[in-house]
Amino acid sequence: MRAYDYRHPLVDRGRRRKRALLLWPLLVVSLLGLNIYLFGFRGLPGLPPSGQGPAVRSDPARVFQSALGQMRGVAGIRSHSGAEGRARGPTGTARSRFDLEAASGPAGQRSLAQWCQRLDGQVGRGDTFSSALNQHDLAPGQVGALVEALRGTMDFRHCRPGERYELLVGPDSRVWSFEYQKTPLLSYLVERQQGRLRARESMQEAEIDSSEIGLRISGSLYASLERAGETAALVVMIVDIFAWDIDFYIDTHPDDTIRLIVEKLRLEGRFVRYGRILAAEYAGDVGVHRAFRYATADGEDGFYDEQGGSLRKAFLKTPLKFARVSSGFGRRVHPILGFNKMHNGIDFAAPIGTPVWAPADGTVTFAGRKGASGRMVSVRHANGYATVYCHLHRIARGVRGGVRLRQKQLIGTVGNTGRSTGPHLHYGMKRNGRWVNPLRQKFPPARPVPAGELDAYRSAIAPLQKRLDSIQVPPASRELASDSPEAG
Repeated sequence: MRAYDYRHPLVDRGRRRKRALLLWPLLVVSLLGLNIYLFGFRGLPGLPPSGQGPAVRSDPARVFQSALGQMRGVAGIRSHSGAEGRARGPTGTARSRFDLEAASGPAGQRSLAQWCQRLDGQVGRGDTFSSALNQHDLAPGQVGALVEALRGTMDFRHCRPGERYELLVGPDSRVWSFEYQKTPLLSYLVERQQGRLRARESMQEAEIDSSEIGLRISGSLYASLERAGETAALVVMIVDIFAWDIDFYIDTHPDDTIRLIVEKLRLEGRFVRYGRILAAEYAGDVGVHRAFRYATADGEDGFYDEQGGSLRKAFLKTPLKFARVSSGFGRRVHPILGFNKMHNGIDFAAPIGTPVWAPADGTVTFAGRKGASGRMVSVRHANGYATVYCHLHRIARGVRGGVRLRQKQLIGTVGNTGRSTGPHLHYGMKRNGRWVNPLRQKFPPARPVPAGELDAYRSAIAPLQKRLDSIQVPPASRELASDSPEAG
């Protein structure tokens, strides 16, 4: 009998078929393990990356089915690269379907900026925080969620027209990131973390340097500062310093000079805003007035003259920063009644809406409408003084009888109410029950630098005095005219 040949072709084919049948279960088990890893550990394609907060799972079966239909590129791979996304973006992704092939880089790897749509906006005139955001097509409840997240971090009452914001919104119209730019240095950020919106304040550090400014007034103070390369914000700061001694509408004249040492805040070399004025000088027909910032040992920070006397006095010279005297104190022919009548106050002509501030600390005794005076506020001050403000357009919020006012606090705005021929403020003053001319009163200054600190004060202002003296100002206009070849 012939021996069986195990190398026969039919026998070899059978052995290969048996080995192939044994490999199929191993292949199935491997594929099953791969899918368990991809879906169970790496996450479904439509869900956020691990650790970025749970996505909404209203219907797990539908999410799973939708995820399988979205597979493109490298299955199941999701990336949250901070380098590709925004530097301050949130840590999460939306769960709706996206066009993965439209993303830059390897298919299926998406940054937050690629997953979401960027929306820019700004607060318009008359807008509130909520009404500005409601202009965008956001999912229901998203504006309320942002307000709730920012509550306690941001004061919504201080939103101003022109302030900008930026949103990152997923295809499901849910907000994943929000940034509100309050100032060049201050912004408010909201990020979605662990499925919730969380807010924080972001303040950038600015470089501070002290700059020297010298200018000669020609035209208005605003125009003079602009010609010197400065902004109008500096005008208000100068007026606040000398408001007790100088009326910047009637006391300023051409060729008056101003010298300043002021802090400037810069961000990456770019001017952002002014800081504190360290020293100031105004010289003109009103004399030479110098002011130096100094903080006493008890923490009171104010401006003092070279002898240590306080620039702050019991009363400001006027209740308006800028105004023109249209009618003085005394007898006059009334413009409406037509007969001679005593005018117990000063009329300041100013546009409707011009702020009116309290010239001194006091208590409101009346606030409301009163016959020919229109909207009126009366204030009682110390040492027997009382003041009245008539024809107001609006009375400031919170100003009512019995309320205490601080010096420079807003009382209302200039108007044209009551018996009035045009927009102006009637400012009256009583002393011990008798009407007096407000512009003729002499008020004592506030507390000076304590005697025990005078040596320290003089040492502190000595370098500032030298710097003020060294500041150059442009030549007077008459000097310019004499140098001109066309001057006759």
